[in-house]
Amino acid sequence: MSSTDELHRFASSEGLDTYIDPTTGYQVLTSDALLKKGKCCGNSCRHCPYGHINVERSGAAHVSIKKPVLMNWTPKNGAVDVLFWSGGKDSFLTLNHLLEEGKNVVLLTSFGALTSRVSIQDIHIKDISKQSEFFKVPLCLVTLQPNSDYKQSIEEGLELIKIKTGAHIERLVFGDLHLRDIRQWRVETWSDYEVATPLFDLPYEQLLGKLWKLIDQKNLSISLSTEVGLPDASTIPVGTPYTPALVDRFKTLGVDPMLENGEGHTLVFPK
Repeated sequence: MSSTDELHRFASSEGLDTYIDPTTGYQVLTSDALLKKGKCCGNSCRHCPYGHINVERSGAAHVSIKKPVLMNWTPKNGAVDVLFWSGGKDSFLTLNHLLEEGKNVVLLTSFGALTSRVSIQDIHIKDISKQSEFFKVPLCLVTLQPNSDYKQSIEEGLELIKIKTGAHIERLVFGDLHLRDIRQWRVETWSDYEVATPLFDLPYEQLLGKLWKLIDQKNLSISLSTEVGLPDASTIPVGTPYTPALVDRFKTLGVDPMLENGEGHTLVFPK
């Protein structure tokens, strides 16, 4: 262990916000002090608990977050809904629904420790962080280590939300649309909480109409975050805009236009 690691550990154990770097003489903020700021400041702080997620680098660099962190929280009155956030269109539609109902929302995103990406959706958590800031909604990031227990890892994130916000978690919310077995799994897995799926069984025409309207209103774009395999064995590549024209093509080819069966995934992002 380096001398600075030892100094940091001692300062943290004593409840101090800083320690003096023995080489430069400068004060260095501890990870606990930086957690109080509520987000990565982008200044490459030595003990950043957010893995330097807002530090500008070329490409999507690896982000090393050791334990759950809560970003962009501002104190609010009342209970909170925790929305399991993938970064795609279904999550976005669900978030808009909750905000229209006046709910206090905290996003929760789990990601692979080795990839810094959301599993299945293949979205880098730097983009998830940018979404949180753009929508002005707090975000809890939960690291999934290899072979870790998923439920236990999520529970740690939920406990952090309770501690940091001081609020009761009213519901766990998911953007499921029509897959009943997945919804039932969520209900059984999170039996200690009320599980909500507010978009479940709503007509696709209604959801897509709302989606195109919101995209225009908020100046957003939607693109494929994973490639989509077609029945003829061809693929539509990552980055292809998800537009009404693409939805019509999916319908013609017999592909679920909302990609609900795992055919592909999307990323909603500011233009």
